[in-house]
This record gives sequence, structure tokens and C-alpha cells, in this order.
Amino acid sequence: MSSDTRGRMTITEQGDALVLAGSIDETSALHELPASARSGRLVLDLAAITFINSLGVRDWIRMQLAAQKAGLAVELRRVSEPLMHQLNMIVATRGSAAVTSFYAPYACDACGREESLLIDAITHAERLVRLDPPPMTCPDCRSAMAFNDFPERYFSFLSV
Repeated sequence: MSSDTRGRMTITEQGDALVLAGSIDETSALHELPASARSGRLVLDLAAITFINSLGVRDWIRMQLAAQKAGLAVELRRVSEPLMHQLNMIVATRGSAAVTSFYAPYACDACGREESLLIDAITHAERLVRLDPPPMTCPDCRSAMAFNDFPERYFSFLSV
């Protein structure tokens, strides 16, 4: 017997953003998000998204299209790795959204720590366009960490 440990998606307000947490699937009611926009902006904090399935991708694309049709500026903050993989694989998931920060995989050769670290896409824009991941320091041993993916694949969402 297996149980679904991904958890249903929840939405909470925090400052100017809607914080999405859990799984994006067919039960997520993403179509309601554009109605929560303020001053023509829909800001989504996605750090706590742990999973997205194919039906969730479909609904995510529909939400992006509805926001675009409504003339909303969509900002994606702290995009989690599961959603980053979709933004990089399926062009339509990007919509016209601006990704301002996202998590990316790093590894420390010195101590073996692997971690998803936050990258500010605005601060590091020049590096990212060159497919040059920003340097990160290991929180455990303070050594330099290495980017743990292929930059040309992980940063492909920037080529829109």
C-alpha cells in the first residue's frame, strides 16, 4: 500500500505575493490565481512546490494564458526545482512570466553536501545569460560549491 506524501497545494498571502506550497495537479485550482492579482501584477512564491504532474502542467499553462489575456504581469519568485524542470522542458509553461529568483542544484566536493540554493535572477542576469552559474559557498564547510547540472539545460528558461 502506498500513500501520496506530496500533499495538496495550498495558497496563502504573504506581502505582495501568493505563496503556493505542495503539489500542483488537477486539484490545484490554478485558474483562480489571476483573480488575486493586485495592481495588474500576479506575484507567485513557488519555493514550497514539491511536485507537478502533467495535469498540473496543463493547468499551469492555462493559468499563464489567462493572466496574459487579462494583461497581468506575472512574477515568479523562488521557483523550486520541480517547477524549474518544467519551465526548462516545456516552453509554454514559461508564458510571459518573469522569473526573478529560483532554486538550483549545487554540490560541495569538499564535504559532499548537495543542496538546492537560491539564485537571484536579476542580480546574476549577466552571468546567467552566459550560462555561468553564480558561485556559492557551502553552508557546512565554507568551500566553494559546484553547480550540479548542465547550465545550458538548467538555464534554458532564460532564452525566451
